[in-house]
Amino acid sequence: MKKEKTMRCIFKTLFFMTALLPLGALAKISVTNPIIFATQQAGEPTAVFMELHNDGNEAVNLAMVQSSQPANLVLHGTQNGKMITSDGIEIPAKGNVKLKPGGLHIMVFDSATALQAGGHFPLTLLFDNGEKIQVKANVVKYSQ
Repeated sequence: MKKEKTMRCIFKTLFFMTALLPLGALAKISVTNPIIFATQQAGEPTAVFMELHNDGNEAVNLAMVQSSQPANLVLHGTQNGKMITSDGIEIPAKGNVKLKPGGLHIMVFDSATALQAGGHFPLTLLFDNGEKIQVKANVVKYSQ
C-alpha cells in the first residue's frame, strides 16, 4: 500500500512536469458520448464511460480524472473478469479507445450527492502530455 502511494506520488509529479511542454507537442484528443450511471444515494459507486479519440501521431495516456463535484475518481480496467485499478489508459496514435462496461472505465466512489438521470457530472481529463479536456458526462439510468 505504501509503495503504491509512493508510485502514485511520483507519477503525479511527472504528470505535472509534463504540463510545461510546449503546446505544439500536444496530441489532438477528443471525447464523445461521455455518460455516467445514475445513483440512488450519495456515496453509491458508479462508473463513467466514453470514447477517446487521438488524432495525433503519438500515443497518449489518460493519466488522471478530476471533478469539481466532490468524489473519488479512479481509472479502472478488467483482468480475468475482475476490476483492477489502472495507472493510465493508453489512446494509440491515430486511434480510439472506448471506455465501456466490462472493460476500461472510470469508477466514481464517495460522490457527495446522488446523481439523478438527466443531470450532468463535470470531469477534467488529464493526459500524460499535459493536455486537459473538460467534459460533462450525461447522467443516465442504468439498464442491462
